[in-house]
Amino acid sequence: MSAYDPPAAPAPAALVVVGSGELDVASAFREHYPFVLRALVGLGVPPIDADDVTQEVFVIAHRRRADFDPSRPARAWLYGIARGVARNRRRVRRPELVDALPAAADDPERDVANNEALALALRAMDGMSSKLREVFVLMEFEALSAPEVATLLEISVNTVYSRLRLGRDRFDAAVAKLRAREGRV
Repeated sequence: MSAYDPPAAPAPAALVVVGSGELDVASAFREHYPFVLRALVGLGVPPIDADDVTQEVFVIAHRRRADFDPSRPARAWLYGIARGVARNRRRVRRPELVDALPAAADDPERDVANNEALALALRAMDGMSSKLREVFVLMEFEALSAPEVATLLEISVNTVYSRLRLGRDRFDAAVAKLRAREGRV
């Protein structure tokens, strides 16, 4: 299993909460693994490390399962853990850009184009504050709605839209600057 072939998520279902109100982490893993993995990459974890870091998130979730508030979505709680893990990893290790590129697959030309696009997007997002980057990634790459992002990040919907606008502006400017530096249009 790699960052690009996570376990298939089951059909959306209510997560099992055991009698004490704790989250059934195995159910959460099956349902939310792909989301957590993509969120971590969006938060700056190199794709090559994403599987291991996703596992780390679920290990922490298991250890802290008694802290889960069943009145809130499990996805929001897991995202909070993922955000903390990603932040800690950024403090400890600044990855080389080459680490962020996935291994080649069947179509080398498409892989090169995808790798270049991924590398460009990751470099463009490197300059964003974590607050802008989180909203930008969740809205643009995860295609979550503004109310969903507001719930995940515990901010208002208006703040989501404001950060999205600023994030898009900064992303577009960074991409233009990087392309100009590389001599591309």
